[in-house]
Amino acid sequence: MFRQPVHYHYLTLEQRDSIEQRFRAASRDERELRSALERLRQPDYGVCIECGNDIAFVRLQENPDALHCGDCARLPVSR
Repeated sequence: MFRQPVHYHYLTLEQRDSIEQRFRAASRDERELRSALERLRQPDYGVCIECGNDIAFVRLQENPDALHCGDCARLPVSR
């Protein structure tokens, strides 16, 4: 069976390394760090969970845990 390659959207390896360094610097314990690094290694890291567009690298640098792109983050929360 043919296996599809993993696509990591637009983030370069250098950008991923930069974000990993931020995770390591901000992490307070080993479990938190492992969880953060696992998220970073997921193929959909940096993809908005609302619209599916890429989250800007500058946004991820400021907040590596960001789940929304800048546009979706400004939308009002529907309840």
